[in-house]
Parts: sequence; structure tokens; C-alpha cells
Amino acid sequence: MTGRVSASSQEFSPPLSMAEGVSRYLENRIIQNELKPETRLVERNLSETLGVSRISIREAFRILALSGLVKIIPRKGAQVTAITRQEVEEIYTLRAYLVGLAAKLAAQKIDPRDLKELRKVARLMAEKSSRNDLKSYFPLNLKFHRLLSRAGGNQRLHEILGNFGKQTHRFRYASLSLPGRMKKSCAYHQKLIKAIEARDQKAAEKIARTIIEEAGKALMEHPFEGSNNFRELFKEPFSSAK
Repeated sequence: MTGRVSASSQEFSPPLSMAEGVSRYLENRIIQNELKPETRLVERNLSETLGVSRISIREAFRILALSGLVKIIPRKGAQVTAITRQEVEEIYTLRAYLVGLAAKLAAQKIDPRDLKELRKVARLMAEKSSRNDLKSYFPLNLKFHRLLSRAGGNQRLHEILGNFGKQTHRFRYASLSLPGRMKKSCAYHQKLIKAIEARDQKAAEKIARTIIEEAGKALMEHPFEGSNNFRELFKEPFSSAK
């Protein structure tokens, strides 16, 4: 399976180095399922399309390989990695417990500055959700959870959640793309803010776990039909039956 990548100058804007700019551009397209699993990333095509050197493209591939989004195959080049059903199940099971713990600690220890920032991000999430703007909602959702894991003051937990890596962003984005999921996610996050404000550790933990568990369940049970067909996101045949 091969694919050419189209781009406009407005879409592609390197932040620090050319290689990092390319890697971030491709990362977003992989996460949003615009570049499908097992798609070959052709060095020459990308160099011509984006107007950058092949050296920068190769370095971008190495960055993406470190984050698990592509694999580099000797004598064949780079390929977008696939995701298995088992990986999805394992990640959501772990994240439910860990994010629940992070929320519990946040309700116990959050300081006024972090709480103010969480409120701000939650408000922005509500705005984007009301406009059905997933591409803007998704990075805010990621930011909310980074803030949440930091707010409890447990650095090791914050690092563990961060180390799940960008590979997991792909099925988190897919889950939020399912019908009604973004609005439901947003409503739960507003409830979570209220529980944290009330210093209700038990409620905060329960709500946070529910957010993750329902997201995983929706992804595992959805038939992946219609305009947002994410069946191709997974390496193995995907159905609600195990």
C-alpha cells in the first residue's frame, strides 16, 4: 500500500527544525487517520511535495519511529505502523486506572493556579465541542489530561501517563470521532472539573475512569461504518464480538 502526501504551505510549518516540522506534520496526519496503517512513506515523494531535503525526511522518519508511529524497514523505507485490538484493550485498561488515580490526587492536592488552567481548558473544550470541531477539541483534550496528571503532584504518575506516547493518540482520536463521543466526553470533563473543585476525590476518580472506560468501549464495539470508517486503523479484523 503506497500513498502520496499532498500539502499546502498553510498546513506545513516547521516549528524548530525542518525535520521536526516534517515529523509533526506527518504525525498529525497519521493520528487523524489521513495516512492509513501500513502506508509506505516514500522519501522522494515527500521531499518533492513538501519542498525539503531527503536528509530532513529521513530524520523525520527516525523521530516518528521513536514515537511508534512508523517503522523503518531495511531496504524498503518507512511505513505507518498498524494497531492491534489487543493493544487497544491493554492501553484503555491501564489508562482507566491511572487517569482515575491522577484525578483522585488532583482533587486532593491541586493548587489554585492549576485549577484555573484546567477550568480554562475545559471551557475551550466546550466551545470546540459545541461547534463539532474535533481537530481543535483533540489537542485541548490532550492538554487537559497532561494538566490533570501533573496537578496531583505525583511526578512518576505524570511520566508514566506521558510515556504511553503518541501511538495511543491515534485510537483516542478515532474514539472521539465516533458519533456523539466528543460531546459526551466534553460533558464528563465538565463534571470532573466540578468534582475536583469540590475536593471530592472519590467522585473525581470515578468520573475520570468512566471517561476512559466508555471511550475504549465505544471504540471496541463500534462497527466502523459510515463516513468515518476507522476499520483500516487496525491491523486485525475488528468487530464487537471477541
